[in-house]
This record gives sequence, C-alpha cells and structure tokens, in this order.
Amino acid sequence: MRHALIPAALAAAFASSSAIAQSAPDVEDLVGARAAGGETQLLSRGYVSRQSNIVRDQRFTFWWNERTGRCISVSTVDGRYAAILGVPPANCSDGPRNGEPADHGATLPASEARDPQSLVLVCYGSGNRPTVNTEPAYNWDHSKHKWEWSNQVTSGTEGFNSDIQIELYGDHGRIHLGPKLVPPIHSGGDHGWWDLENLVVGRGQITASYRLNGMNKPKVTVDRRTGLITVKAITDFSGRCDVGNWGNGQRRF
Repeated sequence: MRHALIPAALAAAFASSSAIAQSAPDVEDLVGARAAGGETQLLSRGYVSRQSNIVRDQRFTFWWNERTGRCISVSTVDGRYAAILGVPPANCSDGPRNGEPADHGATLPASEARDPQSLVLVCYGSGNRPTVNTEPAYNWDHSKHKWEWSNQVTSGTEGFNSDIQIELYGDHGRIHLGPKLVPPIHSGGDHGWWDLENLVVGRGQITASYRLNGMNKPKVTVDRRTGLITVKAITDFSGRCDVGNWGNGQRRF
C-alpha cells in the first residue's frame, strides 16, 4: 500500500497558494458534470456561450453572465466539466475590450487602460512540478535488533494542466498564474498577479520574467506567430495563447 503524505506545514502552504485561484462560486458545483447537463445549467443561471478552443485533449469554452458581469472558462475533458475558472471579462465579447484591464482586485491607472499597445492573452497548457511524498519502508532497527516499518521521504514530479493570463500595457505588464504554478513559498503577488520584469515585446516574440521568490525567477517566452508559450523554472509550463482573430501567415496576436 502506498501513501502520499505531506507534512502539515507543507500542506498548509499548498492550501494558501490555492486560495489565489479565481473561483466561480455560483457554478463551481458543476465541476464533474456531463457537458450536456452542465450547459443546460449554465444557461439557466444566466450564462451565454461565447467562444471555444481546443488544446490537446481539452476544450475550453468562455461563458458570459450579463447580470453578474462575470466571464468564466469551462474546461471539458472526456465529455465532463473538468474545471471552471473566472477569467478576465475581456475574454467574453460582452466584457471590456482587450485594451481595458479586468478587475482582479488591483486597479490600474486610467492612462494604462487607454494604452493602444495593451494586450490581454489567455493561455492553456500543461507542465511538471516537483513533489514530496512519503511511503512505507521495511528497515532493520539496529537498536531493537528487528525489522520495522518506517516512512521514507521521496521526491519526484507530477504533471498538471493549468491556465496563464497575461496583460501587457505599453512597456510593462503582469501575469496571473494557475494555483499549480505557484510554489508553497512565494512572494505573495497581488491577488494572484505578478509584475513582469525584463519585458521585451517584439514583433515576433514576447519575453519576460517574474519573481516568485528570491531563488525562483521563471522566464516566459511567447511566440506571437504560433501562440506558443513556455515558462522555464523549477515548475515548467508550455501551452498556447489566444486572443482575437488572425489570418494566414499573420501574427497570432
């Protein structure tokens, strides 16, 4: 029998990092529901489907609620709702335009909201992060002169799916991370957002970094033609970003 036990302090840290996720409390009960039934429930609660895209084996659909002003992203895997997250209203056609910041608890100056160079990206993909587990082991106890069971700590990695949101305003910007991209020890951010550093917005590529803590400074690269994004750090991530429409041979955004 295998056990995956995390020390209490580490478990508490994981719990605090999960709290930064943008939840959708009015529909969170639909996670795990069959897609057909879930759509009926979303419609009955005032949501209207806007747009969708497919990344690997998942379909992501955006839903807008005019009454609450909320935009949500619904991930569907194998015909069931795998995750429902609140996303910037700019991702729903009835929400703010891409040039206007969504309200995530941190207000940007009006001058930045009007910046014609602003850009909002929503990226979906997968990654790997380090894990710590304990499992039983049968060892010889020299003091008792007999074999006894004990717990052995092992390290490894686990895969996960996540989303990333990026907002660019002129020569600066910020990034919002899914909870699995945030380590137990981090600088806190601002409602799940971290400022981008060393930002370079080129015609074909966007590069930047952000500081999770003193030793963990992930590097972000986004290809503007393919939409591919990579995050290189202790926890890595790769996926695809979307915004607006694009034509053949043109930049994706």
